[in-house]
Amino acid sequence: MDPIVITNQEVAQAQIPVQGAQEVRPKVPNPVPVWVRLLLALLVPVLPLLCLATLILRMAIRGQAPRVRQTWASYLLTLLIISGLFSTMLAVFTISLDSISAPDAIGSSLSDLDERSNFPALPAGKVMSGVELSSTLKPLVLLASPTAKRWFQQTYGASGLLGAALILHSDSHGYLLATARHVADGEGWKSRNGTQKVMVSVGMNGWASAQVVGRHKRFDVALLWLERHFGDAEFTQPVATYNSVQMGERIFVIGHPEGLNFSVSNGIVSRTPGNDLLQVSAPISPGNSGGPVYDEFGNLLGIVTSKVARSLEPEAENLNFAISTDALLHEADWEMVSGGSAPKNLLADFVHQTRVRKAPADAAPVR
Repeated sequence: MDPIVITNQEVAQAQIPVQGAQEVRPKVPNPVPVWVRLLLALLVPVLPLLCLATLILRMAIRGQAPRVRQTWASYLLTLLIISGLFSTMLAVFTISLDSISAPDAIGSSLSDLDERSNFPALPAGKVMSGVELSSTLKPLVLLASPTAKRWFQQTYGASGLLGAALILHSDSHGYLLATARHVADGEGWKSRNGTQKVMVSVGMNGWASAQVVGRHKRFDVALLWLERHFGDAEFTQPVATYNSVQMGERIFVIGHPEGLNFSVSNGIVSRTPGNDLLQVSAPISPGNSGGPVYDEFGNLLGIVTSKVARSLEPEAENLNFAISTDALLHEADWEMVSGGSAPKNLLADFVHQTRVRKAPADAAPVR
């Protein structure tokens, strides 16, 4: 065999790949035509049509080479992701522009409440049965929901949270209501201050906008003011001091647990651990917050604020708490919010007019 001779000139002309150097490959044209890309891009705002077009194209290219199918799949997936994000943003924007009115647009008063010609005479002259207590005291309890700023708008709407409120005082000007502060102010209630609106309802014919007029400095309790447009039926809720509450005393709670509006539950005062806190055995669930704790004569013992959740303490059984009405009797412990139509000295007028049970024997008046 003749030897193969390689000259120096041939070696110099040869292209020897250098180790680590990037390999240069010829550019392959994109298998997705430009006109198709432009046409599919127009379908991005319409996600259902884009999904239908994607399904048809995937079926049409199933016999193509792997590189072609991969390129098509990558492009279609990108379009679907962009279209999904666009559709989500459009849905959120549309929901924010729904027809649900802000509280001020619904009304500044409750006609069903204003039309009442009288309120129950409390405290009752005798121990009330569960049936009597339910029919007598349920009209004093309202639905309450804090307002929240609506997206993309300067108006306010319902926040989705639900609690209870109760009537403390009524006259020709309006109604002084009490509720839990976390019901009135919603999320971030511990740092909330200034003007806040709360939606309230008696369960019929819509909602009205009440104003937060007071926040307790230490406890989860707030005062609301609801304007009255007509009617003059007067009412003042009698209260029981903390020292007059006895362990084992029978009590009733009215609220809206888990959206079951105006539910009545009963129990006893389990403990009075101090610091104006009442532990009660009456069942309490989300929706009861801000609702009243009454005795058998209709005296207000406390306002429901919290419970020990079994999700946090699996062994906890029916550990529920309310703030004593003593919190309502000390004006210096309140931060009052001025403004709106609320009269001055609301809390002072209530404290001056209410009947205070200072001992168990004072529960019912002599009639």
